[in-house]
Amino acid sequence: MAILDSEYWAEFYKGGFFGFGEEGNFKYFSFWHFLPIILLIAAIILTYIFREKIKEWKHEKTFRLVLGILMMLVEMGYYWRLIYAGPGNTEQHNLLSKLPFQVCEWTCIFAMIMVFTENKHLFDIDVFVCLTLGIFPLFIPAVIKTTGPTYFRYYQFWGEHTLPIYSVFYMMFIKGYKFNWKTVYKPIIFLSVLTVFALILNSQIPDGTYLYLRGDDLGPEISKLLTDNQFIRLPIYAAIVAIIFGIEILVFYLIRKYRGKNKTIENEETKEIEKEAQ
Repeated sequence: MAILDSEYWAEFYKGGFFGFGEEGNFKYFSFWHFLPIILLIAAIILTYIFREKIKEWKHEKTFRLVLGILMMLVEMGYYWRLIYAGPGNTEQHNLLSKLPFQVCEWTCIFAMIMVFTENKHLFDIDVFVCLTLGIFPLFIPAVIKTTGPTYFRYYQFWGEHTLPIYSVFYMMFIKGYKFNWKTVYKPIIFLSVLTVFALILNSQIPDGTYLYLRGDDLGPEISKLLTDNQFIRLPIYAAIVAIIFGIEILVFYLIRKYRGKNKTIENEETKEIEKEAQ
């Protein structure tokens, strides 16, 4: 029967808008690679420029509702597509290797709930994770190397990875949420819990490579240089995350210090003008 023929399934997976495409369909550093990043940056800048008007906008809550629904749809869309087209491997049709235990999936879920409920705890997690680990997939989107803009997966991937980042900045600019290095324990707890689940699943599922703790051709480039032993990879990844979080804390500290210095200068200038006026 044709339905049992591996060539039949290979063609099925590659075909159609919801299919998997051809190797090299998506090109690194091409127009279609940079376009979503440019749109993300533009959205963040425009939100900052018009932040006061957005705060007073009568439809601000509705906008957050729409933003949250979009994140819900792109997250659910990943699994709807899997149900339709399968996991993408024509030899091992194992959907257990696609369970929602990756960092990007949970940051998207957290961001969705955050904009719905204005939950500060979820912001504390996403502000660390989205602005560090969430940046890497934007520049090295290895998991969509076969699906360019003619495929659903392209739009689902960029929605899942850009909308949570935008949501973090939105809550900063519009709701006044602030980065606080003292809350770094929250993302650490989140990542620790996720890692425990990933280790268990990777040990029980033959194709499991959650958090890229085992070898995976679709993982980050650095993962291909390491052993497939997840217990050796784990401390290496933990060290990398610690360094990245430290850099983020330093960057935000310098920004806050710079803004504080400028505010002090502005206050002194205002006092001088008031004295002269008197």
